[in-house]
Amino acid sequence: MFMRTVKMFVKQNEVPYFRALYQEQILEAFAKVQGCRYAALLQSTHNPEECISLTFWTSEAEARAYEQSGEYEQLVRILSPHFSESSELQIRLTKDLKIEYSSSKDPEVRKFEVDSHQDSKSTGEILLRMVSLKFREGKVEEFKKHYEEKVIPVLRSVDGFRRAFLAAPSDSPNELISVTEWENEQAARKYEHGGQFDAILESQRHFFSGLYNWGIRREKETGSKVATSEDVTVDYHHVLVGRSFG
Repeated sequence: MFMRTVKMFVKQNEVPYFRALYQEQILEAFAKVQGCRYAALLQSTHNPEECISLTFWTSEAEARAYEQSGEYEQLVRILSPHFSESSELQIRLTKDLKIEYSSSKDPEVRKFEVDSHQDSKSTGEILLRMVSLKFREGKVEEFKKHYEEKVIPVLRSVDGFRRAFLAAPSDSPNELISVTEWENEQAARKYEHGGQFDAILESQRHFFSGLYNWGIRREKETGSKVATSEDVTVDYHHVLVGRSFG
């Protein structure tokens, strides 16, 4: 399976209209696109203006064909009147080591390999928790086995947990995204702050980058929070609307 995310910033007071537009036009369009198996609109719990269009595909080739057909640009044009006019700039380093600036108004596309079939049949409230993990060189495949054998059994014992999978970003070979689905935000927050999540991270430290582990050591030495570019990051998103195809 292949996963694709498109991050957009939407005018906060227009999110309900954006959701309706996504349901009435975008989902209908995806229903006709070959290879698209599921599409959903997510909203960040941290920043209500941040929305993500999440899609699952049978293959990367079919997702690429969708992009190259021009339909992606057409759907962006449908949604763009509701984009936020924020002037915030995002800065990233390109593959040829050039600094690139972009406005947060521009959709940010990311692509991921997913090991298993991930059509969603869930109903009711859905919360997705996405944890970004950065690894030492050569540790990604070893971690995938650890995740399947050690992490998922623990998660299955947690109240409110539904399912989990790993997504591998095409633009970051030493990163994985752990995606977990929860019955509600309260259940996910209880897991995160109840000690189980910290215990899992501690057991995985030997997989993570040297910079991350340096930050952990400095925090223990100084008693102050140390932020690095390799930190584990956690994002929460409510599923506003979603639909399976085929």
